[in-house]
Amino acid sequence: MTIPRLQQFATGAVVVLLLIVLFVPLPSCSNEALVEKPAIVKHEQDAQAEDQSEEQLLQKKIMVDIKGAVKRPGPYSFRLGDRVQDAVKRADVTAEADTHQLNLAARLIDGQELIVPTKKKGRSSKSKSPEKTAADVPKGLLDLNAATEEQLLEVPGIGPAKATAILQYREDKGGFATYANLGDVKGFGPKTLENLKAYLIVY
Repeated sequence: MTIPRLQQFATGAVVVLLLIVLFVPLPSCSNEALVEKPAIVKHEQDAQAEDQSEEQLLQKKIMVDIKGAVKRPGPYSFRLGDRVQDAVKRADVTAEADTHQLNLAARLIDGQELIVPTKKKGRSSKSKSPEKTAADVPKGLLDLNAATEEQLLEVPGIGPAKATAILQYREDKGGFATYANLGDVKGFGPKTLENLKAYLIVY
């Protein structure tokens, strides 16, 4: 190959290299996107997991036995978070029903027995505290899932703050599954739980 031919070949090679350098983008410019994309994907996955968790919680089923002045008494299935008002509608109250005696805004609790009272004078079918209605329950024992604030305040060792904490736990969690769950409430340590066994119970 002659020298002029070599010069022409070298010149062409230089031109090709310059074109490659000028017009072909370098991969390093996409490093930012490569770093940020996994973070975005993880955030979206976390959001989807949170939405699925909330949806599963809302779909959780509870059972409530409705009795008293209703046309269709019996056990009903409800979603966690449903209210007494929802139960009253499902069971279809009778003309004698006195729903004013019920707290229609209260949340339903799994395993609850909801008794709709009547307007008749004398003996009422309204649900009373366990120690007054159940003959087989020792006197003084209160059901943590049914006791009112006034009843809790009568228990030795429970003041306004602890009574409020019990009601708030019941509202947030849907009730106490066992007596041991009382230990999850702020202010109730092992010693307090031992002392309150003589007054409180979970049915």
